[in-house]
Amino acid sequence: MSAQSSQQIFWGAGTLVLFIWFLIPGGHHGFSEFLTAGMVIGLGSLAVSLKLFPGFKRQIPDLDATQMSRPIVEQTLARSESLIEQLETLAKPNAQSAAFKEQLGQIDMHRQEPRLLIMGAPGVGKSTLMERVRAQWSPSLAHPCVVSEAESLSHAATLEISPAVMDTDLILYVIQGDLTESEHQCLQTLQDHKQRILVVFNKQDQYLPTQRLILQQKLQQRLQPWLSESDIVSVSAYPQAVKVRRYGEDGSCQESLERPQPDLSGLTKRLDQVMANEKEQLILFQTYQQTVALRTQVQTELNGVRRQLATPVIERYQWITGATAFANPVPTLDMLAAAAISTKMVMELGSLYRLKFSLAQAQAVASTLATAMLKLGLVEVSTQALSSVLKGHHFTFVAGGLVQGVSTAYLTRVAGLSLIEHFQELSDLAVATPESNWDPEKLKQIVMKVFQQHQKIDMLRDFTQQSIGRFRQQGGLLEATS
Repeated sequence: MSAQSSQQIFWGAGTLVLFIWFLIPGGHHGFSEFLTAGMVIGLGSLAVSLKLFPGFKRQIPDLDATQMSRPIVEQTLARSESLIEQLETLAKPNAQSAAFKEQLGQIDMHRQEPRLLIMGAPGVGKSTLMERVRAQWSPSLAHPCVVSEAESLSHAATLEISPAVMDTDLILYVIQGDLTESEHQCLQTLQDHKQRILVVFNKQDQYLPTQRLILQQKLQQRLQPWLSESDIVSVSAYPQAVKVRRYGEDGSCQESLERPQPDLSGLTKRLDQVMANEKEQLILFQTYQQTVALRTQVQTELNGVRRQLATPVIERYQWITGATAFANPVPTLDMLAAAAISTKMVMELGSLYRLKFSLAQAQAVASTLATAMLKLGLVEVSTQALSSVLKGHHFTFVAGGLVQGVSTAYLTRVAGLSLIEHFQELSDLAVATPESNWDPEKLKQIVMKVFQQHQKIDMLRDFTQQSIGRFRQQGGLLEATS
């Protein structure tokens, strides 16, 4: 069967289900209507297999400074601004959104002054080097460089990146000999965050020339995979005093201690090269990172607000499907009814996350949810677990099966929570239509994870009590008397 003919069948079935849902008076749908809905869901699976959806596309690219450009930064700033607007639309303007706007206003992609941060372990000479750089190099620039010093790093801090580090354009990482393990871990962490680094081998005057050469070779070998040889420079920011003897004409000898002039020539030469070739991209990259960090904060806040708004939607559908299964205790009917109603839940939750699912797409997503639950055996597991919980209750059933109702409501809740997690990811895609990039395999993984998270006996017991209260209101649930 061709993809074109498959899609024709799919849309034809979609027209039928629309007729059933919206044109039958009274809203009372029987088994045949839900059977048709089930056929549509099955055809939705076929459409997925024929690549109705192109699959999961790229997320925000993982860029470094060499790939940075103004259009990329501008696009990221616009995305952050859009998220703040969405947050204000859902939660109304408040102190948090105002703080986000203030942070956004402080981001300046046209900044000209580069920012240097001097880092390293205690005692390596960071403060002295900072003074020398400020005095001997920064004033020579067209736009003087902002040079600051980071706090000395403990071993535990080597695996963390502080806001001060993320706000800098270039890091001078100071060492005084062979790398310690904590220094190597810190450099690796900085590299993982794509920070631009120069390793500064300070106090070289304390070593003999042969020792210095051996240490430099070892440094190059350990850092060679990701740091070029030219980015490892040697300096003497505060040379040790040396003993000097001066002989007078009368043959007398006087000894004194004199301190040689600091030697930063290797560092300043490399800094000039970096500023000449990389300055603009480094500043843009730092601005990009700062914007991405803000966008992440806004996205987290927005997801929290959306989850609050999505919870009542999920609860409404879980009780609808549960009541349907409770009133019509036929397994096949329950499954078809749940699938039909889940399609509407997909569209409603998608709208909350600004994902414009068509009816066909929503049916395919609902089909994936139902298929995942069947293949993972969640229907049987949930039914057995809830049956065990219900053994402590004594009820007779006038209009349906309690186990089927509770289990269907429970699985609908799992489906809704799974959709929330996946929709959060889709809403952050750097594409024009993120809803067309949903990932069936990823959704199945999320379903299993959410199901496992909600299998605790206390949670099942609480959900069962809520279900019993709901179904008692529906009528047909009578407590048995001995």
